[in-house]
Amino acid sequence: MRRTALLAFAVFLYAGSAHAQIVLPNAFDVADLSLSLSPQYPAPRESVRITAYSTLLDLDAAEVVWYVDGAERARNTTSITVQAGKLGSETQIEIVASDGGASASAMAFVRPTEIDLLWESDSYVPPFFRGRALPSAGTQVRLQAIARLARPDGSLVPSADTIYTWKRNDTVLKSVSGRGKARAVIDSPPLFGVDQISVEARSTDGTLIARKVLRLPSVEPILALYREHPLFGVLYHEALGTQTNLAETQTTFVAVPYFADAAAAGESSLDYAWKVNGQQIPVDPKLRNKITIDASNSSGLARIDLDLSSFRNLFLSAAGLWGVSLRGGEAGTFNDPFGGSE
Repeated sequence: MRRTALLAFAVFLYAGSAHAQIVLPNAFDVADLSLSLSPQYPAPRESVRITAYSTLLDLDAAEVVWYVDGAERARNTTSITVQAGKLGSETQIEIVASDGGASASAMAFVRPTEIDLLWESDSYVPPFFRGRALPSAGTQVRLQAIARLARPDGSLVPSADTIYTWKRNDTVLKSVSGRGKARAVIDSPPLFGVDQISVEARSTDGTLIARKVLRLPSVEPILALYREHPLFGVLYHEALGTQTNLAETQTTFVAVPYFADAAAAGESSLDYAWKVNGQQIPVDPKLRNKITIDASNSSGLARIDLDLSSFRNLFLSAAGLWGVSLRGGEAGTFNDPFGGSE
């Protein structure tokens, strides 16, 4: 008597921004024939190795036949390699195994999907910063999932009809998960911590699913020092290095706390402790991240030390050290930072 095993499971993978879904029909059989995929979550057009397992059938001795889209693909092997189709396609894979009087079969449907996961922190970055705002302790992370779940007719499942499940370190974030919840705002990892954030997007009938995983580390804020020009403002294109020679004798310096838990570089919650050549420098409470150095009556050599902390975030800490040589010209004069002259 032939016994048929039809397994039910769904698996999903991220690979770049593409994902694929494997769905097996729902049934059970004592023969216990199962399939595993490598990679477990194939992308569209990706090669997939499918391996059969059974605890009751000796597959090495059994008569094994593999079918792909109804056509025989291979015999007497416990694994085959297939290629996932394009977005919206469906590939049917079936295995039939017979061992004496016992037999079993399993069937899978590969339905590729795609998903992108965009993210950024609400940490501070200066204007026109080209990079991404990175998370630091005390900040939050904004996430946006863009899923493309394509039906066989080519139509896409609307985001409003997609169920999103967000997880942090395999724990479901119930408050941000649900139907149509493609966006999420979560707390950043703790100081020196690393979180694994994942999002699963599936159609309401469960036939299409995509998954993306993100490794999210927490970074320490970074202090950068810039000059402030009287005409051009802060020269964000030219951060000062560890040692800088300047033609001016008087210069205003601006500290920028990249990735700090702050809405602005000079907000009142940030505490800037400046030292020049070892001496504490008082600052304007409204311009905490700025100091002006006049070297007209000195050697022009300045060692600038800066420590940053926060009155409301005990985990925020950063430090910077710069050597500056101010020389030449009259006090208060500036050279054109873009190559001209004033």
